[in-house]
Amino acid sequence: MRYPAVNEYHYSSFRNALRLLNLFSVNEPELQLEDMACRLEIGQSTAYRLVHTLMEEGFIVRDVSAKSYRLAASFLAYSHTIITKVDLCDLSLDIVEKLAETTGETAHISVFKDDEALYLLKIDSSYPVHLLSHAGRKNPLHCTSTGQVLLACQPDFIIEQVIKKGLTSYTSKTITDPIKLKNVLQTIRTQGYAVSKEELHEGVVSIAAPVKNKEGKVIAVISIAGPNGRINLHTIPKLIKQVQQAADEVTKKFQSRKR
Repeated sequence: MRYPAVNEYHYSSFRNALRLLNLFSVNEPELQLEDMACRLEIGQSTAYRLVHTLMEEGFIVRDVSAKSYRLAASFLAYSHTIITKVDLCDLSLDIVEKLAETTGETAHISVFKDDEALYLLKIDSSYPVHLLSHAGRKNPLHCTSTGQVLLACQPDFIIEQVIKKGLTSYTSKTITDPIKLKNVLQTIRTQGYAVSKEELHEGVVSIAAPVKNKEGKVIAVISIAGPNGRINLHTIPKLIKQVQQAADEVTKKFQSRKR
């Protein structure tokens, strides 16, 4: 079957429209026209045409008072396309809540997304600490226990891709050496969990373990995070077992779910 030739102008406009939609996030739910044009490296007139078209199609709405734009509620209509992520949240909610309760630490479930760790669910503990995490947020892969578990199960070219983008240093304990990172990833594959000590936040330690599908592929990660005063040399062994147990429970529920 022969397909019609692609109109380069329409293709470029379509691509830019998708890139524009991807600018919105939980951290930045509203953007001004100037910001969108700057980030996409296009003229404001071009950005305006894209925004106007997306508004007409019901994908973007304008806040006149703030002179900004945000995603429209019509995106909810596409929620059925993310069944796996919804399943994970539904199946894991009670387990993640129990993990937060029994460990006394903040618990998460996360997935791999665009070379980062995307948090799907966060349950605060009775003694929460300030963390840069919430449902919908992305964090680096190389300096969190969640990210390291997710990265450890990726093919070599993805690992090299992450390294090539740069191993940004966030604290004095962040792994910035590619060889050291690869050694850490190999250890994680062998032991089946990761412990990250103050690599993203000073004074914060996290522990993570993988959730797998029936084929044995890692599809998500369960983790806890808390201050090094509570997650320390004496408590880590027990906490590792608790995190692994929670991850195993989610794995079993996910593998046995009815489709």
